[in-house]
Formats: sequence, C-alpha cells, structure tokens
Amino acid sequence: MKDFIEYLTDQFEAGKNDIARLEADGRKDDADFAKVRTNIYDVCRTVTKALADRPDAGPEAVKAQLERFNKEWNAALDQAREHGDIRNTVIGEIKLEALKDVIAHFPEEEK
Repeated sequence: MKDFIEYLTDQFEAGKNDIARLEADGRKDDADFAKVRTNIYDVCRTVTKALADRPDAGPEAVKAQLERFNKEWNAALDQAREHGDIRNTVIGEIKLEALKDVIAHFPEEEK
C-alpha cells in the first residue's frame, strides 16, 4: 500500500504544479479541469490512508471504496449526459479518467 499511496501523492503534487502553470498562463478553464483531476487523486489518497491500515478494513476496503466511486461517478455522468449538461459531463469524464488510472495502479496483492 505504501507504493500506492506514494503514487497518489506524486500524482497529486504533479496536479498542483499543472494547476499553477495553467493559471500562470491564464488558462482558467484548463486549470479548473486540472483541479478536478488533482482532487480525485487527493480523495483516493485520503481514503486509502484512512482504510489501509485499519484492522477492520485494509486493502479490500480500499478496493471496495474505489469500486463505489466508479459506480456512483458513472451514474452521475450518465445523468449529466441525459440532461445535456456539458460542463458536468466533462467533469464526470475527467473524474472517471483519473479514477481509472488510480484503479490501474492499485496493487493486486500485498507483498
């Protein structure tokens, strides 16, 4: 889990750097979308830290929470699409793209 948390922290820090760079370039919309992506890494890192070492939780609880995020955020994206809500559709797509990356880096087995 330590490597996973480190990966999430690295992505979070890289996101903060992207936000600062985009804001300095006057690219507010791009910076706002980078904030969404960066927030996903931060949320996943916080959840992982909270659950990973708890005796009644652990890696399986983290994995279950990531799956809940995926289900809930897909439902929100579907709803945004149904209502023609372009802004929330884009935000939902960004969230799910970041979550897909998080899940891809989740360790399958603890060593």
